[in-house]
Amino acid sequence: MDNVTHTMIGLIAGETVFEHSDRRIRDGGAPRGLPARVRRSALVAVAIIGSNLPDVDLLWSYGGSSGNHLRYMLSHRGYTHTVLGCAALAALLYGCAEVWLRIRRVGLSAVDRALLFGTAFMTTALHLAMDYLNSYGVHPYWPVDDHWRYGDSVFIVEPLYWVAAAPLFRRLESRLSRALFVSAIAVVVALGAATRLLSVGSCAVLLIGALALDLLGRRMSAVSASRLSVGVAVSVTLAFVWAGQVAAQHADALAQELFGRVRDGAGRALDHVLTPMPVNPMCWDVWLLGTRGERYIARHVVLSIAPMVEKASACPASVEPHTARLTPVPEQNSDGLRWMGEYSTALPELLRQATSTCDANAFMQFARAPFSSTKPRTLLGDLRFDRGRERGSFEVGLDEPSPAVASDCPRTPPWIAPRADLFATPELR
Repeated sequence: MDNVTHTMIGLIAGETVFEHSDRRIRDGGAPRGLPARVRRSALVAVAIIGSNLPDVDLLWSYGGSSGNHLRYMLSHRGYTHTVLGCAALAALLYGCAEVWLRIRRVGLSAVDRALLFGTAFMTTALHLAMDYLNSYGVHPYWPVDDHWRYGDSVFIVEPLYWVAAAPLFRRLESRLSRALFVSAIAVVVALGAATRLLSVGSCAVLLIGALALDLLGRRMSAVSASRLSVGVAVSVTLAFVWAGQVAAQHADALAQELFGRVRDGAGRALDHVLTPMPVNPMCWDVWLLGTRGERYIARHVVLSIAPMVEKASACPASVEPHTARLTPVPEQNSDGLRWMGEYSTALPELLRQATSTCDANAFMQFARAPFSSTKPRTLLGDLRFDRGRERGSFEVGLDEPSPAVASDCPRTPPWIAPRADLFATPELR
């Protein structure tokens, strides 16, 4: 997920832990520790930092050159996005929080330490769980399991989570924090409308929902407002996960129909990549991946799981150009389906390119929906993030010769290639 979403989730978690614990501390007569205001600030700060901390890998993975893009693909959501990595980061965060509070010479009780410790571990785990929900993927069980895992349930920027924090708006102490909160909602609505990823109805849901939840939060106690925020965030997650299961069933049926038409059994469905439209669990962007004979085929379709409510033709869809050469799909559109295009290539040629250089081998450790292109230059890309030549960063050029022998290639993380099934090999190295 984007870091604004992680921050909002951290805010909700921190406020909720404080409000529920503060009442019990006051009612239970716990030993004196941090003053309530200091405890709240500490818990919210730890929660927000913890909700973003696994993205510390951006310090060494992010960059602007082609080589750094490859490093980003393999290193971002890498070791820090594993169960072990999150546990280590949480322990470090707790230690830093305690050191900071000691420097400020404020006494911590056993309850304070337990709350800070639990909040650090909970929010780093929430980061991993939220990142799992989209189609980018994580590999949480390293080093036991090096496969990528994909939730295929939530768009990478889901502003409904931002709206879920609206009941806590009045709890933000500084004017700057409130201004940033309002600006975030306004900017995402403007950008969503400009990029056509948000319909007029979705924009209205965001604006009206934020205002309504803010008004409810004003009339509620602090505990009730935090519960409302948690309830909305959980409901949003459950709605998208449920809709994702329905969309996956539709995608499975489409894939079996497409790749099962080969009479000699040479057709094989490999995978489906599902991404919902923001604020809209009824509309899904889908890539169907499979083989037919010696061809690798990827079909792009917009799917509506509730065409009686919103037809596929009315679903928002990205209109950005593709680097991959897409051809029209020989299928009829329906109320539930809008075919966007098809990519097809000879499987032996794709295999040759995918194993031709060290960069190609490394790229295939990331690419879930690979494609190749020869114009204007030879490259490999990922259909999930194919945004045209000017904006494409999830690509690797093959024009520069380099050795492909594993012993001559730079060491890479141990992630197993998502499409190892395509080439019938355990790893592409």
